[in-house]
Parts: sequence; C-alpha cells; structure tokens
Amino acid sequence: MNALKMDTQEKIIKVAHEVFVEKGLQGARMQEIADRAGINKALLHYYFRSKDQLFDAVFQKVINEVLPDFAQTIRNVDDVPKLIFSFVSFYNQFFQKNPQFPQFFFHEIWQNPDRIAHVILAEEIHPDRMLQNLRSRLPDVYPSEFLPQHMIANVMGMCLFPHIARPLFQRIFFQNDEKEYNRFLSERTDFLIQMLKGLGETHNPEMDVRPSDDF
Repeated sequence: MNALKMDTQEKIIKVAHEVFVEKGLQGARMQEIADRAGINKALLHYYFRSKDQLFDAVFQKVINEVLPDFAQTIRNVDDVPKLIFSFVSFYNQFFQKNPQFPQFFFHEIWQNPDRIAHVILAEEIHPDRMLQNLRSRLPDVYPSEFLPQHMIANVMGMCLFPHIARPLFQRIFFQNDEKEYNRFLSERTDFLIQMLKGLGETHNPEMDVRPSDDF
C-alpha cells in the first residue's frame, strides 16, 4: 500500500475512533465518518466494506497500542499482590484515558473471541503459568479448584464494572454529574489497592465461610 493510501486509511481510522467514542458502535454512521474524514462514502467503503470492519480496525489499533505495555506489566511482576495492584492501576488508568475501550473490548469478546485470545497470547502472556502462580500463593478462602479464576474474575469485575456501566451508575448514584463521576473514577485505583491490601492483611482462616451440607 502506497503512502497516500496509508495516510488516507490512518485518517479514516482516527476519525472513526472519534465517532465511535462519541456515538458508540450503534450510533455511528459511515456517512458521518466519511464527512469528517473529508472523503466521499464510496471511498470510505473502498477501504472498509462495512462499519463492523472499520470498528475492528479501530479496535486493533487500540489493542496494539496498549497490549504490549500491559503484557510487560504482567510479565515483570512475580509477586501476586504486586501483580494485582499493577493490574488494577494499569486497567483503571487506561480506561479513564480511553472510555470507549470497554465497548470495543466486549464487542470483540462476543464477535471475535479467538482473535482477541490470539492477540493476548502472542504477547507471551501465559495463562497456565499465571494460574499456577496464583494457586500457590492465594489464601485458601474457599475449597475450589477454580480459586485463581475466581480471583481474576473478581479483580477484572471490580475494575471493569464502573466503566462499562457508567451511563447507568452515573445517573443513579451521581445525579448524572460527569465531573463527580470522573472524580470517583480517579480515586478508584487507590481505593481498590487499599481495599485489597486490607483484605490480605485481615484474612483470618477461622473466619472462612464454607459451604454447608444443609443447602
């Protein structure tokens, strides 16, 4: 692809990124993207046959920018608490800078799970090694072989929910005040880290809740 085509394609992706952030996948229109990019709709379809294909290109650009840094963070930390704290910090900071990413992420999970799994594994993130590391270090709070998976799901849920559910959560608990919600998100990283530290420090095996045979 020559330089002119590359420049045009990059401009389309940049403009589409902005439109997807503003309007979401469903609200975005190819005509608006073409207009903002300063090209006609036929040329837009020459580069990207459909809105879904353009969305995929935008997502790929975003994931290629963030995943190497994320993978390096994961690979370079062996201590489980530090690994979790690093993940929380990275996750929340990235989402605040890229509020559209949860939508991109979940769209890809449902539409192209194999592709996103391939992208993650290509960065030499080893799930089996990560699970083994977690399994050997987590406190035995529940008799389950899936304890590491529970921990990963819990941490990801705590990080992701305030971003993916922002439109509803902001309206219900923040009177739809965008500035207040941004303040809430800004302090959430420190809150989660302190909360997780506190849980680790106060863990008492005698207080573990075990499933009862009565149920």
